Amino acid sequence: MRNLTRQIALAGFVATVAVLAAASPAFAHNFYLSSTPSENEVLTTLPDEFIVTTNDNLLDLGGAGGGFVMQVVGPDGLYYGDGCVTVSGPSVSMTAAAGPAGDYTLTWQVISADGHTVSGEIPYSWEPAAGAETSTVGTMSPPVCGEATEPEPAASEPGVTPPDAGGAADDSVTNALWIGGGVLAVAIAVVATLLLLRPRKTPPTQ
Repeated sequence: MRNLTRQIALAGFVATVAVLAAASPAFAHNFYLSSTPSENEVLTTLPDEFIVTTNDNLLDLGGAGGGFVMQVVGPDGLYYGDGCVTVSGPSVSMTAAAGPAGDYTLTWQVISADGHTVSGEIPYSWEPAAGAETSTVGTMSPPVCGEATEPEPAASEPGVTPPDAGGAADDSVTNALWIGGGVLAVAIAVVATLLLLRPRKTPPTQ
């Protein structure tokens, strides 16, 4: 009977550790690895695409759309690009576009492997050769893929609102709670196993 109890306790402990180990990656967010342009890079020629690459495959449910965003804002406060985002494994991309020379910001948002959104901003500068033509005309509102947008005058108070900028902080708290609960569960399983495996003293015979 004692051997059976020990075997059950060991099986429970192993199962607990296995479940926690398997579940941990599911609660890990994707994180930024690299991009074109890179942070604070000075571009003198435009690449074919702007690309943001993360550490793991993104959660692409039937093509890019809600949740996947790439926006480029120039020194004039206008948006540049067509709003079309392509998802490929761990990366998102859009056709590169720029207006006048100056400081730009590429704002991006993706759906992480765990289903949460992750976002960020990449500042860079655009310094084309003298006399080079800009590739596109900016608009005051963010472009929507497949919809024509009429160019408009520059805004008096330019700016861009990063999509779901506060989501990462809330998700970090949630992850901490999950990790803490997992550690506590493992500790309880270890203590229970040690108690069950502790040899019991046989009472002296009379």
